[in-house]
Amino acid sequence: MKMTITVGLAWVLMLVCSAAVSAKDESASTASVVDAIEMTRIQHEAGADGAVAAISPDGTQAAFVTWRGDMARNTNAYELRLLDLRAPLQSRPSKTLLTRLYPGDRHDQQASPIKQLRFVQQGKALAYLGLDGSAVAQAYVVEIATGKERQLTKHPSSVRNFVLDAKGGLLAYSAVAYPQDETSRRVEEDGVFLWDFAMFPDYRASFPAGSILARQGGWKGIRQYFLAGNSPKLIFDSRQSRPAEQSAPSDPKAAVSPSQSLMDDMVLGFAALSADPSGKQFLLYPYQITEHPMHPERYQYYRAPNMNSYARRVAPQVALVDAATGKISPLIDAPSPQFERYESGAPLWSADGRSVLMYTLFSDKPDVPPAWVEVELASRRVVSLGLEKDWKPVGWASDGKSLVLSNKGERFALLHRGDDGRWLKPQNSGSIKGLNPDWSAVTDGAVVLGVKDGLRQAPELAAYDLHAGKEQLLTDLNPQLRQRRLGEVSGLHWRDPPSTEAEGFLVKPVGFQAGKRYPLVVLLDDGTLRREGDPYFLDAAWQLSGHAAQMLAAQGFMVLYHREPPLRDVIETPEEPRRMQRDIEAAVAKLDQEGLIDKARIGISGWSRAGFYTSYLLIHSSLHFAAATNIDGGASEYTDRMRPFTDDELKQISGPVMFESHGLWSLVYHSAMAERMTALGVPNEILYFDAASHSTTRPQHRSRSLQTNIDWWRFWLQDQIDPEPAKATQYAHWQQLREAEQARKPKS
Repeated sequence: MKMTITVGLAWVLMLVCSAAVSAKDESASTASVVDAIEMTRIQHEAGADGAVAAISPDGTQAAFVTWRGDMARNTNAYELRLLDLRAPLQSRPSKTLLTRLYPGDRHDQQASPIKQLRFVQQGKALAYLGLDGSAVAQAYVVEIATGKERQLTKHPSSVRNFVLDAKGGLLAYSAVAYPQDETSRRVEEDGVFLWDFAMFPDYRASFPAGSILARQGGWKGIRQYFLAGNSPKLIFDSRQSRPAEQSAPSDPKAAVSPSQSLMDDMVLGFAALSADPSGKQFLLYPYQITEHPMHPERYQYYRAPNMNSYARRVAPQVALVDAATGKISPLIDAPSPQFERYESGAPLWSADGRSVLMYTLFSDKPDVPPAWVEVELASRRVVSLGLEKDWKPVGWASDGKSLVLSNKGERFALLHRGDDGRWLKPQNSGSIKGLNPDWSAVTDGAVVLGVKDGLRQAPELAAYDLHAGKEQLLTDLNPQLRQRRLGEVSGLHWRDPPSTEAEGFLVKPVGFQAGKRYPLVVLLDDGTLRREGDPYFLDAAWQLSGHAAQMLAAQGFMVLYHREPPLRDVIETPEEPRRMQRDIEAAVAKLDQEGLIDKARIGISGWSRAGFYTSYLLIHSSLHFAAATNIDGGASEYTDRMRPFTDDELKQISGPVMFESHGLWSLVYHSAMAERMTALGVPNEILYFDAASHSTTRPQHRSRSLQTNIDWWRFWLQDQIDPEPAKATQYAHWQQLREAEQARKPKS
């Protein structure tokens, strides 16, 4: 494929334009909540196997999905877009093939009406997973020339994955099922004891309602796999996988480990189906059956201290399925783990269909770490690719003989095969600065497509030419944001005593004045940020609730967005929150020493597990937090069997807390902590969203979450009240909380 590439020209122009606006137009408006909701975003995992895009067989077109909030209709607009990769940048508008309005799914924060894209029919059509008239996911094909759609599956429940032959015909698919099992019948008809482990293997004495609420949320679905046809044939059921283990009350670490297994549909987000070029067979991953245990305890990989019982329980294989008969056989008799952020990935077929590339352990070498290998199907011979740490294959070159390798999504190399069939040493193809590894790149062997962004530059689709070693931007999705005055963003590094390097991002107030001390809001990341790169900050990186970074900068706040430190070696131990505490205390000390913040006006917020870190810091830190928000998590001691915080602990909370609860489970969970706080005179508030997903996606939910968090910080850290009449009762209640806080901690 040939491309006309302007080396970074568009990116440089965008930076220059942004700088010009900041320098010349001081009257330009600052970022708003509406900006965050209505900006056009590139969908994660739009392509097959979690890739950001799909590339046509001839390398001339790319397909990807964008979405943005539609405030007027309180929904999100998703667009399936096509790009002509041959056209010059200046004349390359994207073509919108499909538009879908979709508010989101309360049970799935990553739900989308358009995903799993792949080109079929020699690039004349696109297959994808979409929604039918009842909002049930089904497989579709749409013709590129006409936009005409054809539904491939008509399953009564949501299709999760599907696989096609070379001509675009449906071979097989998987779908979720919610069986009416004996447990469901007894819960509904007989009445049950919640401590009955036979009924509820995931029972927690500290939160007994959890098992029931999980079932009501549809979390107890299983997954079934079918061969396509007039009468689809069931070939595998996830209930054949090993069940969840009963938590041992005498084993604290096992008791706080996730209780799911590969029986549960909710944990199979990394599942993959892919066919060989002939369509005669396909791969099924993850594959696990009770009668063929993997014995993960044999492997050094699973004996590591940071591997909990959940990781060992879900040790799966890659399986080969005969598309004619549905017969399933393991490809290698060893686990194929997927817990490595950079090395692991979905298996890849060779161009001739004679071999498969996969990331695996070795049954005959249990002390050897997992590695990428090539498995010849006829002989089952295993040949290592010899890749170094953090490298993995992301696709085949057009000749079908060379592999494209990626290192953390930024460095690339070509791996050639010698005449004797052996793999040679990788040949460096250069790197692309700023390619965000949160979006999985895709390649056809000539070009790599990924997402490029910066601390003040919104994400854009970008291309990297592997042969020329040059890059270019392919889109300009949010030109309106270049007119906004944003707070300066920079990476922040500090020492977590005694010697650990810690890091995050500091957003300074718009119009920052040296020598002035500002109120500080600390936003805790829940491990959504990679360890590398400089992501764009408007609201937050992945989770879209509450973390109004640039909107707070517009209101005169200093914002610290903390990048979560490595925690795998201490996860689910008392050292886990202590490490976070040391990180935050050291960061605040650094900012205080530099004269940037007012230590009397510090707020802290965390979402999901970071909500636990928020609660822990409020209780244990030497810092005084003037206020906090806890978003959809954190209302118990995660490292001690998820027990409720004791009254003695709750009395130590240093400031008022606003809980943000998404769904009934979260409300029940937060209410238990909030009620004890109220009884102890510790001020608290609950903002409840009945239909919100774990990370909010519906525009009205996001608007209320972001704006209420802004109001909360302005009230407690700046003594400011929004005069909007509709908020009068909100502030009247908060004034009561302030009086309670003053009574609890009278001023000297």
